[in-house]
Amino acid sequence: GNITTESHFNCGGGMHFGNRFFQCWNKRGHGVVDVVRSLTQSCDVFFYNVGLKVGVDGLAHYAHLLGLGEKTGIDIPFEKAGLIPSSEWKIHRYKQKWIESETLSISIGQGYDLVTPLQNARMIAMLANGGRMITPHLGKSILSQDKKVVRMIDFPIGEPQLSEKNLAPIREGLIGVVQGAGTAGRLKVSPYKIAGKTGTAQVTGYESKIQMKDHALFVGFAPYDDPKIAV
Repeated sequence: GNITTESHFNCGGGMHFGNRFFQCWNKRGHGVVDVVRSLTQSCDVFFYNVGLKVGVDGLAHYAHLLGLGEKTGIDIPFEKAGLIPSSEWKIHRYKQKWIESETLSISIGQGYDLVTPLQNARMIAMLANGGRMITPHLGKSILSQDKKVVRMIDFPIGEPQLSEKNLAPIREGLIGVVQGAGTAGRLKVSPYKIAGKTGTAQVTGYESKIQMKDHALFVGFAPYDDPKIAV
């Protein structure tokens, strides 16, 4: 309810907040941007503004709804839950109140946010399958030593957590990332009709060593019209 498909913000290459300038990756700016174009062009300024409207705890609510900051339940040991911050978490962890400027960083998935590649794959699968949460597994069945099926592995699928009204413009933005004038246009050469989202994963800092630089990130699903796989 904080934004609609009619909502738009102007991106001039970044936005001033407090005594700091928060940059967009496109320093020249994207101009006037709505929901669909913000996804296609990956406009940081749009998400900064939406994050401020929703707030840290609102962002945390929807992030958990999409399975971020939680273990997926995959059948391998040592899975990490990651972290989706909230105002209560910061008080508990640092004995400090949440600073609103920190909301801008987590609005684009950075700052305190910690998510796994598997969580990202499950999230993009939800956007493809009508908003249903899945529990990933490595196999379809358990076999005996003589190769007979002992038990089939259950793949529970939850009830829709997102409305089709909200999913439709998101998917429109995601298909534009690859098939339109988006940030993953190189994938147009694929024989599969891919939809997805590019992003940036922070590593440890901004040192000069190449291994310390931010990493490119992509989540996607295909085929767009009849999704079979999420990556």
